[in-house]
Amino acid sequence: MTCMRSCPTQAIRVRDKKAKISFELCVDCGTCISVCPENAIQSMTDLVDDFNNFKFKIAIPSLVLYSQFDPSIHPYIIHMALKEIGFDMVVDVAPSSDALSIAVEQYMEEYEGRRPIISSHCPATVRLLQVKFPDLVELVLPLDAPREVTAREIRQTIPGKLGLKPEEIGVFYISPCPAKIVSIKQPAEKLMSWFDGALSIKNTYSLIFPHVIAIKENFDPSVIPDNFCFAADFSTFAGKNWSTRVNNRLVVTSVEHVMKIFDDIENSRLRDVDFVEALTCLQGCVGGPYVTENPYIARANSYQQKHLYEHRPELNEKEIISKFKRGYYNIENPVMPRPTKYFDSDLATSIKRMKEMERVYLKLPQIDCGCCGAPTCKAFAEDFVRNEAKLTDCIFLAHKTGKD
Repeated sequence: MTCMRSCPTQAIRVRDKKAKISFELCVDCGTCISVCPENAIQSMTDLVDDFNNFKFKIAIPSLVLYSQFDPSIHPYIIHMALKEIGFDMVVDVAPSSDALSIAVEQYMEEYEGRRPIISSHCPATVRLLQVKFPDLVELVLPLDAPREVTAREIRQTIPGKLGLKPEEIGVFYISPCPAKIVSIKQPAEKLMSWFDGALSIKNTYSLIFPHVIAIKENFDPSVIPDNFCFAADFSTFAGKNWSTRVNNRLVVTSVEHVMKIFDDIENSRLRDVDFVEALTCLQGCVGGPYVTENPYIARANSYQQKHLYEHRPELNEKEIISKFKRGYYNIENPVMPRPTKYFDSDLATSIKRMKEMERVYLKLPQIDCGCCGAPTCKAFAEDFVRNEAKLTDCIFLAHKTGKD
């Protein structure tokens, strides 16, 4: 029951000795994957072989991928290794990340509504708001994530340059977490992602590691193209925030701490903060379930890589602001609360269920032992009201009635 106890949204129940996930409540944070001692939970990921039906394959790696390697390995070596396993082009998200930093600053200067604004770049955070804090979804930054902006620009420019049809080009993300993969397969704020699929960093690392070592032995830095860009700070937990010039900003990592901050926002205890970067993984993306390196070592690697190899793109700030004003960086649709079976659209029915839930809860021992297969007594009462559990599933009530 480790996964059930650890799930921040109480989306897991143990029924008939098996853990079952309620996908209405799951926010794809990957906590269950990280804590499961048996590695029983797997997320949807693609394989390199799945991309063979495309004539031209483009990889967009999360900047976390670079932090998985020793700082002595130049980031361009990783690009070369990705090409060795079948990709035709590798594109970094650094230019889009820098451009969005300017767009975020411009948005905050013009915004006059309720604060703080919550960054939209961690999809698990967005889904957590949809499920557990629906009153806060109006605070989600209405700008797209750097990975999606990068993929869209590729879709708009590369086919013409290569003389290929758009459907002949495959664009794939290399992700540190299941949340970003699910956001590609089932996006929350748009009909479909600009990506065709996604690989996990863990699987990708095992494929490219031998190539990285082999390339490093004879690597000649003169082969690095002039337009190669690298900005390591986006892989650290506050990278996105440090790159913006927004005042009164706050960075929080790990889902438990994120939920505490959201509680504070809901209760108007965070009035002096303008912008919140909330990341559900400990230490941010370097602590994702699909990384291979210890997150603290990965952060240290990232800092050294920044010092050794950083080459930021030259940006036209006026052009970026012009694009921002035209809505170029906007998400397609506003983020809305996620409807669930836990509440009914009819107010009278919802009130009736809540009263019944409270009545059942008062009968329970309220010690949250988990033996019933629900993480808490309150969750068990909710399951009973929805006819998904029997009162005798509680071992204490079963003992009182004389049933095993």
